[in-house]
Amino acid sequence: MENRKLLEQIIQATDGTYSFNGESALQMFKALFGTIKEMGLDPMKKSDFKTGLYKLFNIELVNMPDLENGRFILAPNHVSDIDALVLGLLHPKILIVIKQEWDENEKLKVFKDMHYHTYGLDRTNVASLRNLMRDSIEYFTSDTESKHFLVFCQGTISDFNKNSLERISKMPQTIQMNADVPIVPIFIEQVSLTQPTRVVFGKPIKLTRDDNYAQAWLDTLKKLQDGLKPVARKAKLTHKHSNNNKPSDPFFAPDTKPKN
Repeated sequence: MENRKLLEQIIQATDGTYSFNGESALQMFKALFGTIKEMGLDPMKKSDFKTGLYKLFNIELVNMPDLENGRFILAPNHVSDIDALVLGLLHPKILIVIKQEWDENEKLKVFKDMHYHTYGLDRTNVASLRNLMRDSIEYFTSDTESKHFLVFCQGTISDFNKNSLERISKMPQTIQMNADVPIVPIFIEQVSLTQPTRVVFGKPIKLTRDDNYAQAWLDTLKKLQDGLKPVARKAKLTHKHSNNNKPSDPFFAPDTKPKN
């Protein structure tokens, strides 16, 4: 199991945070593909890749809604660069919002386009955000088929237990009100090669313009997390991702700072 050992080494090099840069992400994907091959599966086939990935990281889905016969805005927390890989395979048609650097990475393009549908967002560009809002609404209103939209409303990897309201984007609420598609809050544990990784789905919700989405999302995620038995594992984050929770923190994302 040479690839499995290599994958473990690459993850250990992140100090167990599962946070990768462009080059280490490429190494991780190569080792991941190799590990799935060692399982006797074909990672070039989407169904085999999903089977291998979910088995490798011990994925357990809890209270998942009927994605085959519905349309949802999926709003998970974000604790590692593996989150989108796991959640993006929940259904064949999920449009995932990812940062533009990942979306435009040529070395990862073949893999990404093989198994995922993505939308690149420049998080520091207002025009890019406006385009995303327009396109996401059109994504749902252009037809009636069962499909889904996945957005990490924390904007980046961060601990929602420490997030201020300013950290949480109201994008899902805006899309929901304009496209009439409910939001499904999701709690995902940080993936693990040795322990169960639970993905817990909240009940679909619809909000009015007067509702505080950030507070509702935080409250729901904490309930989903606190309801787990055994108790939910605590995510291990990098120094940067542990210090981007509120405007006074050094790595708080500029695009999420409140206006004066």
